[in-house]
Amino acid sequence: MARKKQHSEHHEEHADETWLIPYSDLLTLLLALFIVLFASSSLDKKKGEMIQEAFAAAFNVLSPDQASGTLVSFLDDAKGLDLGEKVGLGSDSKGALLEIADISLFEPGSVEITKEGLFLLKKIAILLRDYKYRRFRIVVEGHTDDTYEAVSPYPSKWELSAGRAANVVKALIATGIASERFQAVGMADVAPKYPNHNPYGEPIQENRKKNRRVVIRIEP
Repeated sequence: MARKKQHSEHHEEHADETWLIPYSDLLTLLLALFIVLFASSSLDKKKGEMIQEAFAAAFNVLSPDQASGTLVSFLDDAKGLDLGEKVGLGSDSKGALLEIADISLFEPGSVEITKEGLFLLKKIAILLRDYKYRRFRIVVEGHTDDTYEAVSPYPSKWELSAGRAANVVKALIATGIASERFQAVGMADVAPKYPNHNPYGEPIQENRKKNRRVVIRIEP
């Protein structure tokens, strides 16, 4: 008996389309190149920077200016502002620090910023507005020492320190810095930089004075 010839099942052939992936990437890069060339030839510098920042965000990379805006460069730039002896520069595990003695910003027991304090904050704002540092968050902390005489409407150190931090934030926002970059925190006396008392329990007045401060922390 003759065997029936078996026919293999016919499969539809598909062209290899993997080339579309690198081709689409190439078109995207060419489009970005043409837009950047157009921007550099017909737009002012500020608009060109905005376009550059938008493309950097789209491709999940930092623009050259942003990449150069490190915490180290921030502290170097802050040194050039001539902020005076009442402003200390430093850093911790979270970012760069500007520590301002409260006497440079406020009258005793008050949250209202003095004229001298506003002038100082405007100088600091110049640096905070710099294009290199626009991606950084700004946390403003108000600190007191361990003594406090209740003054209405600030019945405790918490209200006083929080009110001072909030007013510093508002003063900086008034210079043109985006409000979403800020956080205001009242720390009262829970995070002293120096001990308020010596080992015998005696107050150290000089340390208490140093602990009354406002800290502006710049976080990546």
